[in-house]
Formats: sequence, structure tokens, C-alpha cells
Amino acid sequence: YERIIILVLGLIGFLTGCNLIHPPLVEYGVPHADYEIKGTVTDSITSAPVQNVRVIISQTLNGDSTFTHIDTLAIKETDSSGKYDIQFTDFPLDQITFHVKIDDIDGPANGGEFNSQVKDVLFNHSDLTGSKGGWYDGKAVKIIDFKLKKK
Repeated sequence: YERIIILVLGLIGFLTGCNLIHPPLVEYGVPHADYEIKGTVTDSITSAPVQNVRVIISQTLNGDSTFTHIDTLAIKETDSSGKYDIQFTDFPLDQITFHVKIDDIDGPANGGEFNSQVKDVLFNHSDLTGSKGGWYDGKAVKIIDFKLKKK
């Protein structure tokens, strides 16, 4: 009897997990959009590019009055030309704001010690282009340049 029970239970698991009896169910997706924030970081006095500074993209998520959460979406460093290009995917809203923070992480090695700087970047739903229908709302790009002051 044990072998028959094991065989029956195995067949039930196999048949209910495959497409043999029922076609696969349609699963719901999640609306999403691609965002790109790029730019150049320069010295505010000399206009020289500042390399190897950390660029952090984050978003503040507010719940009720007792809950606030900062979600870090991406971290990169500027290249030798002071340029950065960060791409990420998020839930599309009518308006969505991302915070871009620049931090000098190598001290005087990149031409001096620079103060941190933060800019808020607002995307409107109308900024999105290239929607393929369905759950994909498209892509939006913003160019945000920074001029850093030395400490």
C-alpha cells in the first residue's frame, strides 16, 4: 500500500504542477518604468571634472506619521571625465522624486576635498517615452550636473 500511496501523491504533484490538465494561469505583472539620471561633476571654481566621487540615487518613502524610509536605488562613482550615468527601474507615478547625492570619498586625491551636495530630481509621468503597452510605461532621462565647492 505504501508504494501505491507514494505513486498517487507523486502523480498528483506532477499533474497539478504541469500544463497537462490546465493551461497556465495568467499572472499579474507590476507597472514599471526605466529611469536614467546622468551628468557631470565639476569643481565650482576651476570647472575641472571631479573623478571618483560617489553618486547615490535614493527615494524617500513616506508611510503614516510614524514611518519614513529612505530606499537607496543605485550607487556609482564618476569616471575620469567627472561623468556619471545611472539607470534603474521603479514604479511609475504621476510625479516621482529621486534624490541625487554627491559624496567626496577619496579626500584630497581628486583635486581637493569637496562638500557633499544633494539635488532632488522630479520626473513627471509625461517624461516617459517608448511605452510598449502592458505594464511597461517607458523610459525617462534627466541630465543633472553638479558644481562642487571645496571644503
